[in-house]
Amino acid sequence: MSDMNIATLMRYTGNKECEPYFNNQYYIMHDYRIMAEKLDFSFAVILNGCDFERVCAKCDGLIIPGSGMSINPKYYGGEDKPPKIDEYTLDSALIKYFYEHGKPIFGICGGHQELNIFFGGAIKLVDDLDNHQVLSRHEADVEKGSFVHDVFGTDKADVNCYHAWEICNIPDCLKVVSRTPDGVAEAIEWKEKNIFATQWHPERSFHDERDSVVEQKFFENFLQRCREVK
Repeated sequence: MSDMNIATLMRYTGNKECEPYFNNQYYIMHDYRIMAEKLDFSFAVILNGCDFERVCAKCDGLIIPGSGMSINPKYYGGEDKPPKIDEYTLDSALIKYFYEHGKPIFGICGGHQELNIFFGGAIKLVDDLDNHQVLSRHEADVEKGSFVHDVFGTDKADVNCYHAWEICNIPDCLKVVSRTPDGVAEAIEWKEKNIFATQWHPERSFHDERDSVVEQKFFENFLQRCREVK
């Protein structure tokens, strides 16, 4: 029986193919179920802020998944433009809880962006979006000694790309450890606080043959960090 519990968040989607009554749905990606089964741990999926601290007290770490929802610019100094679903309010509360309790956090795509915002940074549309191939793959430079280098073991990595936003105004506490050749920050870390994040989706390595299974080591290493802190 696994002794590891990891918190994560559900995401929203509007399914136009369903009848109106079933249109609005929350979900967790299938990759996460495969991941939990393969690496032998359990997920606690947080849907709302009702008594989440009691649930999170029993969790050893937090994975912030990607999302199809935008982040209201008001959270990083911009105009108040509420998205259909404001996920950041709950997400930031969980980030605050795990950060203050010294428990590891791993952000993915939107989670990568949320961590940057939470600690005082911002996000912006990728400057050269026409040449930034969303829904594709690209090369990223990797810094030696980083959590990304621990996985790939090389200073270059081929990663997937499912985003049109990038982090900016990056706070001093977060170190950029991977960038695209045109300068987009692809991974950040704060090792002392056990905070790590990638702009790409390493969880896809659990089901998509285009993504190297070596990326499963991101989650193996994260679980090891959780065990060390536990």
